[in-house]
Amino acid sequence: MAITAKGHIEHLPSGSFRVHVYAGTDPVTGKARRLKETCPDEASAAAALGRLLAQAQSQQAPVRDATFGLVLDKYLEVTDLAESTLATHESYIRRVIRPVLGGTKVRKIGPDTLDALNAHLKRCSRICARLPKTEHYADGEHACDARCGPLRDHRTARPHACDERCAPHRCKPLKASSRVKVLSIISAALALAKRYKRVDSNVAEDVTMPNVGRREPDPPTPGQAARLLNLVWAQDEEFGLYLWAAFTTGARRGELLGLRENRFDFDSQEVRLSANYIVKRGKRIDKPPKDGEGRRVSLDPLTCELFRDAAQHRRAARAELGVEVPEDAYMFSPDPVGREPWNPDTMTHRYRRYADRVGIRSSLKELRHYSATQLLHAGVDLNTVAARLGHAEGSTTLKFYAQFVRLADQHAATVIPSQLDTLRRKQRLTELLGGREVPGGPEGLKELAAVLAPQTGIDQETALAWLAESAVAAGPGRDGD
Repeated sequence: MAITAKGHIEHLPSGSFRVHVYAGTDPVTGKARRLKETCPDEASAAAALGRLLAQAQSQQAPVRDATFGLVLDKYLEVTDLAESTLATHESYIRRVIRPVLGGTKVRKIGPDTLDALNAHLKRCSRICARLPKTEHYADGEHACDARCGPLRDHRTARPHACDERCAPHRCKPLKASSRVKVLSIISAALALAKRYKRVDSNVAEDVTMPNVGRREPDPPTPGQAARLLNLVWAQDEEFGLYLWAAFTTGARRGELLGLRENRFDFDSQEVRLSANYIVKRGKRIDKPPKDGEGRRVSLDPLTCELFRDAAQHRRAARAELGVEVPEDAYMFSPDPVGREPWNPDTMTHRYRRYADRVGIRSSLKELRHYSATQLLHAGVDLNTVAARLGHAEGSTTLKFYAQFVRLADQHAATVIPSQLDTLRRKQRLTELLGGREVPGGPEGLKELAAVLAPQTGIDQETALAWLAESAVAAGPGRDGD
């Protein structure tokens, strides 16, 4: 059955004319579709009425006066995002985007609006220009007392009693990477509005994105890593093993927390990282790692021994109590039988407490960088390092660790010249010998080395060592003569 559009023109007290068109109901939500447009005179209102009726009859029902808040709601409703990404988008929308643009008509948002937003966020991460100078302890009417005061940077978003940790507000810039995310969310929402024909163009495409500089890894030094492991292992063996795994495998925080006992293959000395454990908005989620289906990472014998002993110790302790540990128990768990892993934030806070005691200022994530930088320093090729880290492409690894790749490349540049120079000098020494018999005694070798070393451009000790090798190589032949 065809939908019949109905509409009328309303004369407003201001003298303008508002066009109303009923365009049926949304087949999914069941809500009425109503098109509105305000015009300055009756003639343009009549033209708008005809245009909107035609749009409604053709089942194109753009809400031209929709606010950006409604667009954001629709964006969050229909966009297909992972749970963690969705939580991040909702956070930026709640804290930054909606307070400024939520009530603005989407058609009135221009590139200058978004440039102004970016400029403010560059000065202050809070929209402090739009906030009252006084923060009240309760919404609605109340008698202000000591709990009401100047704008503050609160220590938590939860209801709490303010203390010295809730200091008066000081503007702090929002990082460039975060400003890029804010503008990207706005652009995605405007792209949706354009597709729904609520706007004619995506003005965010004309905005200059903030310049995000390359982040320089700041991992602990090997000495700091050793001190940290010694400190932690003496007080918390499970967390010590967690840090050891982070150092040696380069796995992400959630990948280690999602690690189960049956993911280890001690015979092949490898482990499968097949889950990334996160907690978002109170939901505990085992999701696939960023590289998709997961990856296998080779382990050294010592790491295999540490994990095997930890699993066996837990099973033996539980067996004494008559409790069975499941085969797929989480390796790192507050539960005695490993039914659920630690909260990721718990590991971050625990790391911070220990790291401060040994002078490490970088975050838990830098242990992943430690693994990458040490491998690259040791000359391990880029593709192998990328595979261990779970980067889909070597370009990702190169983006973050270019300076360490250059160091490995500089080392590689010396390998062939050094090898060729050594062989060239040995060949020159052989030519200078001219088929003469190499003296067998130590004194004879020293005398010959003293003569030939200056001619080959090497030191006397190296010449003596090479002559000794030649004497050993020629010895069996002389014995057979």
